[in-house]
Amino acid sequence: MKCRRCGKKLGNSMRCIFCGYVNTEGNVREMTRMEKNFFDGVTIDADSTDGQAKEENFREQRRNYDYTTRRTYINYGGSSFASRLVGSFIRALFDGNRLAQIAAILIGVAFAALMFFVALPILFVLLAIGIALIILIRFLR
Repeated sequence: MKCRRCGKKLGNSMRCIFCGYVNTEGNVREMTRMEKNFFDGVTIDADSTDGQAKEENFREQRRNYDYTTRRTYINYGGSSFASRLVGSFIRALFDGNRLAQIAAILIGVAFAALMFFVALPILFVLLAIGIALIILIRFLR
């Protein structure tokens, strides 16, 4: 452990033998692997003694950054729920990942089946009732 005032090594003692600073933080130790996994805070790497390693890490991250164009969709609040729903469906179908595309295709097939097996027969039944009423009215005159 290093002295906070002069930077010399303290060893196991609580007082620096060079400048007399008293360590009030207690003994510092490296965290175990389990502690590292569950710790939700900021730590100091045991391997890096100065800020150079952090600076090298930062430079490496900047070199590997993906500078491609990103899309941003802005909703100005004027569109209806149906248009937003259709827009998100089309975006998922064409621009989404594989899981979103499969989900969009399954939703589209389910909607088509609903229209074909439920709405279309209801429409034919209503059309048949309407034709029957027209024939009945003409017959009764």
